[in-house]
Amino acid sequence: MIACRMVLVGLAVTACQRTEPGRDRATDRPATASDAGNGSSATDARPGARPIPAMPDPLPGIRKDVTAIVGAATRVAIGDVDGDGDRELVLADAKRLRIVEPSGRELASTEVAGGIQVLVTADVDGDGRAEVLAGWGASREFRDAKARVTLYRLDHGHLVEETVLVPSTTRPDIVAIVPMLDTRSILISYFNSKYMVSTVVMRRGARGWDVSKIASLRTATSFARGDVDGDGKPDLVVGRVYGDDQGGDGDAFVLAPDGTHTAIRTTRGLRSLALADSDGDGHAEMFIGDGWHQDYGQQARGLLTWVRHTSDGFHSELIEDTAGQYAIERLLPAQIDGRTAIIASGSHYVRAFARRADRWRAVTIAGLARDIAVGDLDGVPGDEIVVVGDRSAIINLRGLDWTR
Repeated sequence: MIACRMVLVGLAVTACQRTEPGRDRATDRPATASDAGNGSSATDARPGARPIPAMPDPLPGIRKDVTAIVGAATRVAIGDVDGDGDRELVLADAKRLRIVEPSGRELASTEVAGGIQVLVTADVDGDGRAEVLAGWGASREFRDAKARVTLYRLDHGHLVEETVLVPSTTRPDIVAIVPMLDTRSILISYFNSKYMVSTVVMRRGARGWDVSKIASLRTATSFARGDVDGDGKPDLVVGRVYGDDQGGDGDAFVLAPDGTHTAIRTTRGLRSLALADSDGDGHAEMFIGDGWHQDYGQQARGLLTWVRHTSDGFHSELIEDTAGQYAIERLLPAQIDGRTAIIASGSHYVRAFARRADRWRAVTIAGLARDIAVGDLDGVPGDEIVVVGDRSAIINLRGLDWTR
């Protein structure tokens, strides 16, 4: 039985990063595949593993190598942190959190005291400048670090840190940070024990940050928020890697304000979740990285599934069983040539998906990535994709022929 108490607020189409039991906290994935950066496919030594396709040669898009700029970063985000109308890269590694222009010019940096787990940018206070929201916890470099969420503002070349939440927990893992800009609040999820995940909403009050408890759910590691049923109200979508029973398959559902669940059909557990309006009907669809199984050597699959709401409820449609992969670890929507694309970072490579001529098309754009981010970095309408890996790159897919 799941104990759940719910308070739901405001509207925004947002998704978040997540973590999961038994993960390598430095890379947020099982440490089984060799890092292949953004230019070559990873090898896989798992017994019986499906073959991994070779990388396209040449890789698609206009590409800028930013390996020297990214360095050892394991998390990346994009946002206009200085309020000048241009977006910067936010990079975090085991030593520093940095604000860097795409050209490589560093605007500010600060030392870190924990392992970076979640990195998000959003203009939380509405002043025209994006704040940096960071979730910290234990890692190989910081084995005794506590779970905490901090907010950073850029102030005259310095990053000013503010503590948002330091949860009391036996497992120092932050699962998700979801900015809710319509209500000037932040949804945060964290492990409160080995398997249970607490979700709270933080809102700035007269004496700091006020906390409202939302839910406690077993192995809930993917969260997104937006209007997925077309009623004009925000929905909280939750994905789980495992079910209520030990070893049981995970699932996905819409969590209502009264705590009830509306089930979404999935294939086993979820590793990632994003919302985007890809069909232009005015409300968000769900894109889920399902197919996860604890026996990732034999049974897990890196599936990308499209979920839409109709008069009959939610309908799930497989977009792709990605070849050779056991998981889709990160999903981000992007605007490319005025239309929505989905960027999927998997256990071995990164693919971009777009719907053209009433069917989904896909292209592999990079090998194994430590993280990805999406945003407009050149001032031309449309998003660029930042891939962080052994060879990091900013990738522009503008003008790509998806039908080839």
